[in-house]
Amino acid sequence: MTVRDVVVVGSGFGGSVAALRLAERGHRVTVVEAGCRFADADFAASPWQAHRLLWAPRLGLRGILRVRVLRNLLVLTGVGVGGGSLAYAGVLHRPAAGAFRRAGWDPAVDWAAELAPHYAVAERMLGAAPAPLPDADGAGEAVLRRVAGDAGAGGSFGPTRVGIVLDSPGRPVPDPYFGGRGPGRTGCTRCARCVLGCRVGAKNTLVKNYLHLAGRLGARVLPLTTVTALAPRPDGGWWVHTAPTGGPPYRRGGGLRADHVVLAAGAWGTPELLHRCRAAGALPGLGPALGTRTCTNREVLLAVAAPGFDVGPGVAVGAQVRADEATVVQLCRVGGAGHPLSALLAPLAGAGPGALAHWPVRGFGRRTALLLAMEARPSSLTSRLRHGRLALVPDEGPGEPARLPAADTLARAFAGHIGGSAYGLWWNRLLGLPFTAHLTGGCPLGTDPRTSVADPGHRVHGHPTLHIADASVVPAGLGCNPALTVTALAERAFSAWPGA
Repeated sequence: MTVRDVVVVGSGFGGSVAALRLAERGHRVTVVEAGCRFADADFAASPWQAHRLLWAPRLGLRGILRVRVLRNLLVLTGVGVGGGSLAYAGVLHRPAAGAFRRAGWDPAVDWAAELAPHYAVAERMLGAAPAPLPDADGAGEAVLRRVAGDAGAGGSFGPTRVGIVLDSPGRPVPDPYFGGRGPGRTGCTRCARCVLGCRVGAKNTLVKNYLHLAGRLGARVLPLTTVTALAPRPDGGWWVHTAPTGGPPYRRGGGLRADHVVLAAGAWGTPELLHRCRAAGALPGLGPALGTRTCTNREVLLAVAAPGFDVGPGVAVGAQVRADEATVVQLCRVGGAGHPLSALLAPLAGAGPGALAHWPVRGFGRRTALLLAMEARPSSLTSRLRHGRLALVPDEGPGEPARLPAADTLARAFAGHIGGSAYGLWWNRLLGLPFTAHLTGGCPLGTDPRTSVADPGHRVHGHPTLHIADASVVPAGLGCNPALTVTALAERAFSAWPGA
């Protein structure tokens, strides 16, 4: 086998798989990451520590979560070595059986059958296991179970599957996953602060598995480095132009020489880079499908609170239920006491004067159950380049929702059970601005270059040494947390990579 120099752009769920699987085959792998490298103690100890939580380097904020506010959508994405795994809640679900039959998935591939063994590998690597359900009758999961039963949906209630070390709470344990090749860990303390970055060391971020193992095999990671452009070399390889992250716009940086490039900068970063390359004339062969089938999970976040209610300890996302045939609702908690989310709530319509009395300003983390709803219905945006930056415009079909009636009904029922009130985010309710933490698409896979950006092997059409392995290849909303699917897709792609 010929040893190749491979540059992986991004270190999230696709890029980390690429780094490990290619390093295992002896290739020289360099991972380029725009964000910082974090030790567990570097994460925010409180949601008020914006400099450790949010990403805006020119403002001195070097955290793990980037917020982009567009005219028609608010987008949350992860950043840092480990990508979205730093800020996700650890939820690892396979989508429903019909997800791969939706428009956008190339029918030439039996995706469900082909991905099945790779889902199993991804679950083992990420340590997927059922979240523990608290015993207390008043805990959030118990209330959600009763609400589901009253609605005739009790059979759909169940724990989420999470990638978290659940044994030995608060105690150090040897590597529980990789026979001692992985790092030592600490058991989950049920603090529910997973999305702030796990300071305990219990959440199975990519730094604890794929990237750790890749590093043992010689893969190197370059943090705080942004890829600004790609340029094909005459010999078929690539120049990967880079610059220090957060520097002046268009500052000239360095570069890397690569035989193969794997784009894994996410459903925002990868399409934006490809749009810029096409606009600059570096990749003129990119077809009209670039930017198409950009999707969300059609998410809505609700909150339910009452003065005497205690959501209880647990992981950040502990249980879920189906509000209707297309809508799944997950019970979430943020832990701690006060929280800036309390200032972002607006009562649901018809909440009545009691909503002010129940307003969860004090003790928000203890008194509040958050309900994240995701709707598995068609949704599609198109990305374009405007003034050098990515913009999302509505495509044909239904717009992104600012509210979901089935989720509102469930939230009101939950509030009735605890004698409280239900709330939504004010920018949803008052401004009609949707949000997503699960952006996918923009670089769909397929056999036809007119309707896809990369082939079913994740190779960009016309550029066999340029690969894509991240959420941008997912061409339709999954209706569930996409991390496991992105990982499985990448496992599939690199199991058949050239030289495998």
